[in-house]
Amino acid sequence: MKWMTRLRQGSGYMKIWPLNRALAAYFPEYRVIRATRMAITWMPVIAGVSLTVQLSQLGTEILPLALAQAALILSLPLQGLYWLGWRSEQPLPLPLVQWCTEVREKLLAAGCDVAPFAPHSTYRHMASLLNRAYERLDTAFWREL
Repeated sequence: MKWMTRLRQGSGYMKIWPLNRALAAYFPEYRVIRATRMAITWMPVIAGVSLTVQLSQLGTEILPLALAQAALILSLPLQGLYWLGWRSEQPLPLPLVQWCTEVREKLLAAGCDVAPFAPHSTYRHMASLLNRAYERLDTAFWREL
């Protein structure tokens, strides 16, 4: 059941990560989240159409292969959620911890109450900090990236 927990973590991480194009150059989360959201929306439709077309054109003798293909298509959003859950629990490298400390200082200067950033922080901590910065700081901060 650890993979179910990982999927829930990925879903939560996807909700708190700020979808800002300025971050897309530095972190893969922007692209993974956009692809995962699109896959959650469209992959069930594509799997259903694929299954229907194969069964109508080739008959029931191809049923196991058609079901396997549909299962593969349906697993694509799960792969994105799993990766996001895994990534959210990874510890931050030291340069990112230092950068997050600078972002925290800018938030404190703007009058926001932000918890201290520890060396053992994870990408989830950074996502919540960046989300707060996205809500509170002006666009000049994002242009400086």
